[in-house]
Amino acid sequence: MLNLKKRKIKEFVTFVPGINPTRAQEQFKDLIDNYYDRSSFDADYNHEDVFLEEETKDLSKSITSSLNEGDVVINNSLQLATMVGKNNVGKVLSINFTKVEIDNKQLDKRYFLFMFNTYKDVKRQKERELQGTGAVLRIPLRALGEITIPVVTLEKQKKIGKIYIERIKLQSKLNKYSDLIEQFTNSIIEEALKGDD
Repeated sequence: MLNLKKRKIKEFVTFVPGINPTRAQEQFKDLIDNYYDRSSFDADYNHEDVFLEEETKDLSKSITSSLNEGDVVINNSLQLATMVGKNNVGKVLSINFTKVEIDNKQLDKRYFLFMFNTYKDVKRQKERELQGTGAVLRIPLRALGEITIPVVTLEKQKKIGKIYIERIKLQSKLNKYSDLIEQFTNSIIEEALKGDD
């Protein structure tokens, strides 16, 4: 098997922690009312189209934690990463998330997502670095930067990243179909049971 050269993530990325909502409320008063939360992350991770109920304010000039489409975000408790979709643009990153600024001349965003979320060696490295008590364990930013990933050409990274994203999209659709089949089947069974009363 080919022995791939490995390098530390911190050589390609900068981690920007989200802000504490309580402190942000004091600093920016009523400007912030739209935080990037777990449902935002899940929608982006599953590549769902979510329609916003209200327009988001453009805070990108005043708050560095506001998000743009294509930004890479890590959910600190799940230790998974995703790319921000168009429906979450302008939301403010809370302390539960970390923004990953990537040098795209050396590392493809989608390849980073594959490495961070799926690659077995990286998963093992993340497990070793988990810290905390109780149900919520986190990896310190310093330790995240020390994680090593195999480095291949940018062209190969883009191919791998594209395949990974297509698999995630397909998996999300299959999960939706599975849920619909389950609901449909359950409703038929329940109707059949009512008929026997």
